[in-house]
Amino acid sequence: MNRVRFRVLAGLAAAALLLVACSGGGGGSKASSGDKDPNGLSAETASFDLAAGPPSRYLIGLFTNDQRGVSFGSIQLQFCFLGEAKASGPCQLGAPVTAMFLPTPGTVIPPGKTTPDVISPSGPKGVYEAQAGFDRAGFWQTHVVATVAGKQRQADASFQVLERHAIPAVGDAAIPAENPTVNTPGATPASIDSRAAAGGLVPDPELHQSTIAQAIAAHRPTLVVFSTPVYCISRFCGPITDMVDELAKTYSDRATFIHVEIWKDYQQQTANKAATDWIYRNDNLNEPWIFLIGADGKIAARWDNVVTRAEVEPLLQQLPVIGKG
Repeated sequence: MNRVRFRVLAGLAAAALLLVACSGGGGGSKASSGDKDPNGLSAETASFDLAAGPPSRYLIGLFTNDQRGVSFGSIQLQFCFLGEAKASGPCQLGAPVTAMFLPTPGTVIPPGKTTPDVISPSGPKGVYEAQAGFDRAGFWQTHVVATVAGKQRQADASFQVLERHAIPAVGDAAIPAENPTVNTPGATPASIDSRAAAGGLVPDPELHQSTIAQAIAAHRPTLVVFSTPVYCISRFCGPITDMVDELAKTYSDRATFIHVEIWKDYQQQTANKAATDWIYRNDNLNEPWIFLIGADGKIAARWDNVVTRAEVEPLLQQLPVIGKG
């Protein structure tokens, strides 16, 4: 039985779940613009698995003190090391880096929205993305400066950086998991894709034909998305799974495309073993994740939480045409 526990960051759940996807990101938030100001900011690290090493993808979400999301434009980030065993301060801020708004797939940015702005619950959702490197493991802090509602505002977010990645990372051998497919004997439609839980057909059939183990054995490049489109708390998983399906329709002659549903039985809180083998760590499961596995069976790229087609597609375009999988 693969029973798992989802960890939801309370601040983001209260913020209409606009920012960090299912089970949350890396640490706490602290508003620095005055709690009485409804437009004052809080921040939350939205990256799932940070480790010491060269610069890599860092995600952060912003929301206001009255629990509305912040979207569009760019913000400034500075990082500082708080301590190896616990978050203790003060700390010395590093050089500023720019983080750009990263919308969920399918989001349409209104014309003229080039600076951060407060959004309604139905407005464009996403996080901010920057390249950031951390030279040691331990607890770190992000200092955010953003101009929102015509005023410069600040917030801090603490998060943990590991010595090594907990989730399979670039260069690691891909785990040859046997995810449920439409060809798996006894697999229920809902265990293949949660969108089939109401008794319907498994959607996106091109994503449910092959196991990861089969794709690795065939030495075929593979793009794998781990997500639960129905039960994803942030509602990011459905659009990201749809984006992968769109890529599958275009690049099926270059790679195999696979969707791994998280839940084998949601009511019993039993997860599919393929999902837990890949992304269940330290009694928590964070999703969505996308992994690109090379023909050599090693992970060539990975993206956590929010990812756009513009980030994934260039790597697929570089793959040679090898025929339909």
